[in-house]
Amino acid sequence: MKKYFIIFLCSIAVICFAVGSCNDKEKDPCETNPQPGCPNYVDPCETTPQPGCPNYVDPCETNPQPGCPNYVDPETPSLAGSLTLGATACTVDSVSIEKVDDGLWYFYVQLKNAGLPLVIHTLRYTTDAAGYGVEAWSGHDSIMGKERPSAMVNRYEQAGREVKVAINGGFYGTAVDGTPVGMEVINGMTAFLPSPEGLWPVVGFDAQNLPYIDSVVVKAGVKDKDNRELAITSINGTRWADYLVLYNSHRGKRTGANEWGTEALCVPMTAQWEKQGNYLNVRCRIEKIESMNGKRSMAIPKGKIVLSGNGAAHTYLSALQEGDDVYVTVDYTLKSNPAVNSTVLRNAVNGLHIILRDGNELPIPSILGDGDKNMLAADNPRTSVGYSADRKYVYFTVVEGRRAGISEGVSTPELAQVMKYFGAANAINLDGGGSSCLMIGKETKNYCSDGSQRAVADGLAIIKK
Repeated sequence: MKKYFIIFLCSIAVICFAVGSCNDKEKDPCETNPQPGCPNYVDPCETTPQPGCPNYVDPCETNPQPGCPNYVDPETPSLAGSLTLGATACTVDSVSIEKVDDGLWYFYVQLKNAGLPLVIHTLRYTTDAAGYGVEAWSGHDSIMGKERPSAMVNRYEQAGREVKVAINGGFYGTAVDGTPVGMEVINGMTAFLPSPEGLWPVVGFDAQNLPYIDSVVVKAGVKDKDNRELAITSINGTRWADYLVLYNSHRGKRTGANEWGTEALCVPMTAQWEKQGNYLNVRCRIEKIESMNGKRSMAIPKGKIVLSGNGAAHTYLSALQEGDDVYVTVDYTLKSNPAVNSTVLRNAVNGLHIILRDGNELPIPSILGDGDKNMLAADNPRTSVGYSADRKYVYFTVVEGRRAGISEGVSTPELAQVMKYFGAANAINLDGGGSSCLMIGKETKNYCSDGSQRAVADGLAIIKK
């Protein structure tokens, strides 16, 4: 009997070893990892609804925020669905509005009207947006050079400056050097001032980036120790008969004047005159005087200026001696706002004529020659800069042209209507045709009628500071 009992116990031990401890209770998986169907299962969709849950509500649908595909910036501008050109109200078929950066909005507008198809590009800049500066630029930093806007953008980038927006600027001579035909001011320094009869209106900006569009009135001259005065005819322009021209670093390495005259190298003695950026009774010491007589034109060392005279101006300069002091003044004021002078206007380029003033469309000036009148009245690619009545917004606009069936271009009276459509109360016509170009960053937004960007004399840029 004892033998059989021992065998029974051994059998139980073997069975228990095979199936686990006889004393271990089988564990319920609902206790360790509750799943649907377990009485203690809690559906996560009930506590924290996620995408895929039947009760999930997408916050982009209820309260769109930046990053949501349906988010609309509350500052997004709007445009009307109709644009009047001439006497015709044209339907705007396509509008795209894109935020470039804080205070910078890009508009693409297309009209598919059979009689007047148009493509328009506009960049709206908010003047009180922090971190920007509006500057004029010239080709290769010289009034003697032309440059594509894209090359300027790359050149600025290499110098550590970020160009957010660039647009072509004023009219210029068609000769190789591309000298502007109107005034050019760069960071407070007068880079070019034509003879008085060549004073075209300008678009300019002050140190706070506030815009101005107007004609200018110039007062420029030099006075010696004996109070003899002579008017300065031009800055960095060609020295014609009886002209007195002031040359500075924006001209280039040399004055380029012809051999019939006298040149005086002057050292400005007024402290910080270059940072001041203008010439208001600047005391200059004559360092060297040379009668040309077949000699090469005088070099323009950095930080110095050259007075170059022919005829009566040659006689005036010849009476000076090395070591003499002269006083140079070059000042200009806006015709309709004399308080805005050379100490206020920090950057400016020329335009052929003002097309909008205080919301009123201005006709093509009657004083222009027939060639200019015909060019302005014809449909062409156009560039314009304008601003709102309160100066809060500045508009950089290019209208494409010379694209049959896509964008025919506009006349300058129609360009005024385009600028009003975007919100401008004041606007000026800049160089157009193949010169018209609007860049945002490194991207050319418009079709260039030459097939690619044209090298131009100057332009305007919005720089990230």
